[in-house]
Amino acid sequence: MPVDLRLLRYVVAIADEGSFQAAALRLHIAQPPLSRQIRDLERELGVALFHRRPTRLTEPGRTFVDLARRLLSDAEQLLDRTRQAAAGELGTVRVGYTVSAAYDDMPAALSAMREHHPGVEVVGTELWGRDLEAALRAGDLDVGLGRFLPCPDGFQREVLRYEPYVVVLATDHPLARHRRTSLADLRGETFRFMPRALAPTYYDAVLAALHSTGETFAIWESPTPGLRSLRLREPDGGFTLLPKPVADRLADVRQLSLTEALPPCELQAVWSPPDAGPAAQVLISTVREALAA
Repeated sequence: MPVDLRLLRYVVAIADEGSFQAAALRLHIAQPPLSRQIRDLERELGVALFHRRPTRLTEPGRTFVDLARRLLSDAEQLLDRTRQAAAGELGTVRVGYTVSAAYDDMPAALSAMREHHPGVEVVGTELWGRDLEAALRAGDLDVGLGRFLPCPDGFQREVLRYEPYVVVLATDHPLARHRRTSLADLRGETFRFMPRALAPTYYDAVLAALHSTGETFAIWESPTPGLRSLRLREPDGGFTLLPKPVADRLADVRQLSLTEALPPCELQAVWSPPDAGPAAQVLISTVREALAA
């Protein structure tokens, strides 16, 4: 027989208060309808839940109340967790982040989420921009995080932070003793970078910034992806251009600020508004606040 939560609450209230009259006051209902509904319940169960005069639980009634308390607690938890999920305080967010975001930005995002939204599980996957775009399109990711990310049709992109570029050299480069340089000082040098095929939008944005002053350079693309495989110590020298937060994480290199005002690098988030659930929206706002701080 179906027993609704209302009747469970009635029985528990009577057991707690020790009388039908006191339970009726607690439940804000009249005593006669309360007594009638309990009699109907006992009739359907074929079991007396209460002794009358004085009111006390029968042995089956104690079993009923013990289980009723658990069911009511589970029902309350169900409602609370559902409300929390709707508010973005529970759930799972799948985040794809680019190699450049792995050094500082993704760890900052994870730390901020653990501190402010511990009920949200963040599952991170490191990807190159090309693969990140494919994963977003396929629905395998909820949010993308990185620099100059591709933005598929129907997706939204937000700039979370603007970052200056710095020149990165080997520590024994002739210019390494300086703190600042200009692109003109690097004429004849080789610009060393990752393969364009891995992250076309990021590659093109960095090259556009590099050439924005009219300077041009021979370009060498590393056959081994990664920021530590740019061969800056090759005999013919060379340099690369990186956002300062990324360059700050590299060891055994020298970084120089630029005298030219290049267009800044953009750290971005990309997501699909129709598909991003509340937890994804909470992650985006939390990352935005964490990076601003």
